[in-house]
Amino acid sequence: MSADGDRGNGAVESDRVGLLSAEAAAAAAVEVGIDPKYLTQPIWTMLLRRPKYARALYSVLTDLLFRNTLPERLRELLIMRIGWATNAEFEWAQHWKVAGQLGVPEADILAVRDWSASDRFDPADRAALRAADEVIAEGVISDETWAALGEHFGEEDLIELVAVLATWYSVSIMVRSLHVPLDEGMQSWPPHGTAPASRRGD
Repeated sequence: MSADGDRGNGAVESDRVGLLSAEAAAAAAVEVGIDPKYLTQPIWTMLLRRPKYARALYSVLTDLLFRNTLPERLRELLIMRIGWATNAEFEWAQHWKVAGQLGVPEADILAVRDWSASDRFDPADRAALRAADEVIAEGVISDETWAALGEHFGEEDLIELVAVLATWYSVSIMVRSLHVPLDEGMQSWPPHGTAPASRRGD
């Protein structure tokens, strides 16, 4: 088991915080007003040990996923960049599936691993991906990058973009620190099982 909790395909346990049974998780979800059918993944059966926090996070995530103003493709590229750059296997694997369901080209997703060397991204994409890297490295978007973002996005979109970066960077910290396992049957580092270089010990 690696330091950040890599357990491979089909793992459904964590060595740090126990997952609730399906029945206990359903009861906790109902208690805070969430339909249990939406909270069957290991991350939720773990977080529902703190039901009110799980409800708050669920509200934020569903707002950014389903009431978005940013293009879905861009949101998923940012999430995938965070997942790759922070070695968050769960985040990468989960949103590989989400991005594919939304029709994001596989080549675009893979290109975020080294986005600055790719020709698949337009200036708006590149400004947003640079912002993601700055949030990961420094916790803040630089004035230069903010100016570049302002050439492509309005104020509402900028707020949402910052919210996406802050939220999924926080999720990355959470899933790595809690050793959240992959969903049963979920592939490790899709599509080829290739992890970031730092995960391979390179």
